[in-house]
Amino acid sequence: MEKLDRARFIEIALRVSLATAFLSAVADRFGWWKPFGQGAWGNMASFTDYVHQLVPFASGWLLTVLAWSSTAAEVILGVLLLIGWRPRYVGAASCLLLITFGSAMAISLGLEAPLSYSVFTAASAAAAYAILGETSPSPTAPQGRPCR
Repeated sequence: MEKLDRARFIEIALRVSLATAFLSAVADRFGWWKPFGQGAWGNMASFTDYVHQLVPFASGWLLTVLAWSSTAAEVILGVLLLIGWRPRYVGAASCLLLITFGSAMAISLGLEAPLSYSVFTAASAAAAYAILGETSPSPTAPQGRPCR
């Protein structure tokens, strides 16, 4: 297997695993994992309570904005990761979102929480995807041209 082929394989694995993690978390907020006996939140109200744990100073409209904007960001990034659009920017945005989430978890719940849930590992994966995306061809780019 050629070096570029291996890098392309890793890039695809990173983006699919990040996308499914983001979209799975959103599915949990809407209760879509409940029929399978799985999920942590099960509904948006429970997720909003969790956001309040992470950002205890937020309440009312600010708490609602944080809960829904994080959900929207995860949906958008998840879809963009699945389609492979602009890996450099989507990977960087995913990394930033995960570092923000992991930092909020560490401050509010203690350092063990983001470490046990591998939030910083996922952030590193997003950073690696952004870096690999700079040199790997995009699925929509003409063959032989790197995506930038």
